[in-house]
Amino acid sequence: MEQENKVKHLIREETLFAGIRKPIKNRAELIPRIKEVTEICGNKIFGPLVHIFRFDTPVDGFDSEVGFQVISDVNTGEVCTHTLRKSHFFSLMHRGPVETLRNTTLKIFEHMKKTGLSPESELMEIYHNYDPQNQAENVIEMRASFLAWPQVYKEQLLRVLGPELTDEIWMGGENVIPFTLVDERADWVAQSLERLKRRTNQDQQFDILSRVALVRPIEDVLKYKKIYEETGDVNKVLEVQNEHLGASSTGGFIDPWWFEKDILHLSKVAYNRKAYDAAETPEEFRKAYCHCTLIGEAKAPKVDPIFCYRAAGWARQFWEPILGVEFKTCTITHSILKGDKFCAWDYNLSKKT
Repeated sequence: MEQENKVKHLIREETLFAGIRKPIKNRAELIPRIKEVTEICGNKIFGPLVHIFRFDTPVDGFDSEVGFQVISDVNTGEVCTHTLRKSHFFSLMHRGPVETLRNTTLKIFEHMKKTGLSPESELMEIYHNYDPQNQAENVIEMRASFLAWPQVYKEQLLRVLGPELTDEIWMGGENVIPFTLVDERADWVAQSLERLKRRTNQDQQFDILSRVALVRPIEDVLKYKKIYEETGDVNKVLEVQNEHLGASSTGGFIDPWWFEKDILHLSKVAYNRKAYDAAETPEEFRKAYCHCTLIGEAKAPKVDPIFCYRAAGWARQFWEPILGVEFKTCTITHSILKGDKFCAWDYNLSKKT
C-alpha cells in the first residue's frame, strides 16, 4: 500500500471474469448480488471482489457488473463469465465509506486532464476490504480506464505503413508516458502528425487515426442497428439519435447530422454546451466543444486538423456495423483545430467497400 496517495498506472491484461451485469440505481442493490456471485463462484475465485461501471450504454440507471476474476468459467443463474479486454488504467487507493468514492475518482480524472489523456468507458472498484456495516475500514482501489494513445497509434502505423516509416513518424514516442504532461504530449503529437502528413495520403491518415479512437460500447451500436434493420433508412437512425442527444445534458448538435446522395455528414455535440453557448474566443470554443482531453486541456495546441480523424473513428465504430460496410474515405469539413467553431466530417458512401 506504499505511495497510496499517488496515482499509479496499471495495465490489465485479458482477464477471465465472472459477474452479474445488471443496471443499478443505488448501491443497496449490490448487496444481494455480491452474496450471490460470491457463493456461485466459490473456489474458482482468483482475487478480490470487483465492481465495474460502464458508460455510454443504453440502460436505465448505471451499467453495473459485480464479480470476480476466476480460474475457469462460471455460468449459473445470473452469473456469466466473459473476458475483459486489455486496458490501461490510472489507479488510486480509497479508504473509508463508499459515499466518498467520487472524491477519489475525481482526483484520477484531474490527473487525466493534466496529462491530456482521454477516459475510456470503464470505471472499476477493487474491494481489497469491504464491510457495509463498518465503512470506515473499507479499502477500495479505484481504477479509471484511459486510451493509451501513443501505443495504439504506433500499432496502427505499423499495420498500415510497416516498421521503417513507423520508426520515422513515431520518433520520440518512447518518451511519451502516461505521466507526460499535456503540453509536452501535444507538442509530440503535433510533430508526429507533421511527419505523418509528409509520408502518407489522406485515406491512409484516416485509416490510421480513425482507429486510434476510444472504444465504443457495442450495446449502444446494436440499439441503432436494430432501427436500421427494421427501416433500412439512415435518416431514421439519425432522427432517433438526434432526439436522444437533444434531450441529453450535452444539449444536442451544433451542426446536425444529415445523409444525402451517398454523403453521410457527421459531427459531435459540444462537451459543455452551456460554456459553448457563452464562448466568445477561439480558446473558449475549443475548451467547451472538444471532447478530446489533449486538445481541450493544452494551452495552445498546434496540432494538425487531421487529428480530428480520431473523432471520426468514434462515429466509424457506430456506422460501420449498422450499415455493414467498411469506410475507406473521409473528409474533415470543419475542425476546431483550424479555427472553426465545431468539428464535422463527410463519409462518401459511394466509395464504401
